[in-house]
Amino acid sequence: MSDNPLTHHEILTLVEPFSRSGRQLDLAASDRPERRLVFKPREYPSKTLFGPTLTETLVLENPRSDLYRLVRNMRIPSGETATLRVEGSDPANLVERLDRIAAQVHFQVCRGVTIARSYRLIYNPSSVRGVPGQDNLVLREAKADLGNIELTLDAGIGTRGPAEVHLTAKPEQPFAPPDDLLAVLGWSWKPLRPIKNGWRSLLRLPASEPKRTPALEQKLVQTVEHLALTLAEPPARFHRRFPVARWVCVSRRLAGILVVLGLLAAGPLIMFMDLAPGSIWRFLAFHSPPFLMIGFFMVKELPLMRPPRIPSPPPETAWVPTAVT
Repeated sequence: MSDNPLTHHEILTLVEPFSRSGRQLDLAASDRPERRLVFKPREYPSKTLFGPTLTETLVLENPRSDLYRLVRNMRIPSGETATLRVEGSDPANLVERLDRIAAQVHFQVCRGVTIARSYRLIYNPSSVRGVPGQDNLVLREAKADLGNIELTLDAGIGTRGPAEVHLTAKPEQPFAPPDDLLAVLGWSWKPLRPIKNGWRSLLRLPASEPKRTPALEQKLVQTVEHLALTLAEPPARFHRRFPVARWVCVSRRLAGILVVLGLLAAGPLIMFMDLAPGSIWRFLAFHSPPFLMIGFFMVKELPLMRPPRIPSPPPETAWVPTAVT
């Protein structure tokens, strides 16, 4: 795009619908060669717990001639930020669509923890003739500061699979969670796995919108509330609060292992069975290797094959109780 920088005439044309809505261009922060316009911060009165005002900064990008991308960056006084992205061919239309979404939608407080949620606004045309389409607010990412750890949620935009929940310990903060820390919440939460910079869990969700985002928002609140309460108490308290749920997690793990072992054992056993030439069981046994290979590549994450640990209280050094305010 550097070979085709924004001209003064283009800037005046693009800024016009923004000026009508009371926004002012920040020419010093804009980048004409990259075809990016930045608008001066604008404050909204806040009627919630986030502070007196919410601060908005708009960025309009023109990555190609027929595409504009408008990004709303929202910030609250405590420092949390979130974004809303919308794309289309008409900047004036993008402003109108974005202004229909309240600034407060990005932030929510649960047990003293602020959740910052970033969205995309995607137009969904109506399948009924004569009925106008509507915008879907699609959750992209969320973040929450829980005192001694940070939670980041990656919603997996454009995929039909689970969302990812990442837990990252802050510097010099002890955090060694049991793998069922989130799994005790139910079937939708998978056990934690250690990764390079923390721990990761998968969150099962409906495959498509409009059901996916509401389900994700609800499960996100459950996750944050659970972590805020759990991390504010001594680690041993976690074991006393979820004795049954922790054994259910063990049974889920064992069931997955037994299914895999059963499939591996079924192949040799077929050889000792007298099956008719046209039997469906003979067909399945003969073609089981390619079926298992296809299933291997279709599974989003392979089941843990190590035996689950017997539930026991986490050590007192697993984390330091921190009440979030």
